[in-house]
Order: sequence, then structure tokens, then C-alpha cells
Amino acid sequence: MENKFYIKALEKIANKKLAEAILFLDKAIEEEPNNPIYFSERGVCYLNLDQTGRALEDMNQSVKLDPDYSYRYASRGFVKDRMGDIEGGIADYEIAVKLDPEDAIAYNNLGMLQEKLGYKKASERNFKKADTLADENPNSLPDMSEEMANKEADTQKKDSTLPPINSSLKSVKEVKKDSFGSVFTKIITDKNTRKDFWKFIKNGFKIK
Repeated sequence: MENKFYIKALEKIANKKLAEAILFLDKAIEEEPNNPIYFSERGVCYLNLDQTGRALEDMNQSVKLDPDYSYRYASRGFVKDRMGDIEGGIADYEIAVKLDPEDAIAYNNLGMLQEKLGYKKASERNFKKADTLADENPNSLPDMSEEMANKEADTQKKDSTLPPINSSLKSVKEVKKDSFGSVFTKIITDKNTRKDFWKFIKNGFKIK
């Protein structure tokens, strides 16, 4: 059964009441201190409230609890970038793409950070990889709802639950992102709108 406090938190996030969402996530964590989802969700809330230090602490904990899931590193990499730690962000995105070599978004974000530091050739390689993955396998990344369901089914065997920056690359499809959790955005990813798609990804965790 899903944690009642987590459900309440998602409702608050959907209504952009992030401070209230954090209070419910605090309670969810008290009940299930080993659930990385709750830390990840709370970290995103803190990030959108410009409390980057707390956001990083929660992302660190989600990585600690779920070290084999690429999304945890991609999420933390995004936070590190926001804090000005570009090298740290690059390191996390590099881990993310090693864990999930089909993650076009992680490759794209890695390329953007490399570009910031002037690593032109490396960034171009990763941008090319991101576009190739998006063009060749537009349906290769599952909807977050499906991912969460599969992840939770797998991890129930290990007595832990999980799900979270892998967005779906679906054509004119609503994307759900675990920890941008409850924030639903329509993204068109055909070639004519590729720039707009990547611009959305660059904006990342912004809850508008």
C-alpha cells in the first residue's frame, strides 16, 4: 500500500504547495526512512524553493539508498549544476549514462555541462549520442508511470521501493517524471521541435 503521507505530498506538489508537500514528505520519511523516492521528491521541492543545500542532501541520500539506479545520479547532477558544481554534475551524469546507456536526456545534460566548461569535442559527442538515441528509439524510454510500476515490482523483492531525470521520449505524449513528480508536461520530440524539447530538458526541475 502506498504511503498516505506520500500521496498527500504529491497532491500538494500538483497544486504547487511545495512547503506543505515537504511536511508530508517528512512524515513519509519518518515511516519509511529507506525509501529513496521520498528523499528524491523532497529534494526537488527544496530545489524549487531555492534551498539547494537541502536539495543536495536529499539527493545524496537517494543515491545512497539506490546506488544502482541511473536517475538518482542524473537528479543529483542537475542539483550540483544549479549550485555551480559543474564538475560534480558531470561526474554524476557520467555515472548515469554508464548505468543507463540508452538515456538520451542524461547524455544531453552531460553535453550541456561539458559545453559550459569548454569541453567542445566531448559535448558534441554527447549531443550527437542524445540525438541518435532520440531519433532511433523514440519509444525506448518507458513512461514514468510504467517505470515506477516496474521498478516497484522489482524492488518489492528487495524490501525497498523506488522510481526518478529519465523522461519519456514519446511523440506528443504526456510525460511524468517521478521526482518532477506530479508535474505533467507535454513534450513533442519530432525533429522539427527537437530544439524546444532540449530547451525544456535544460529547464529541468522547474515547477511552473
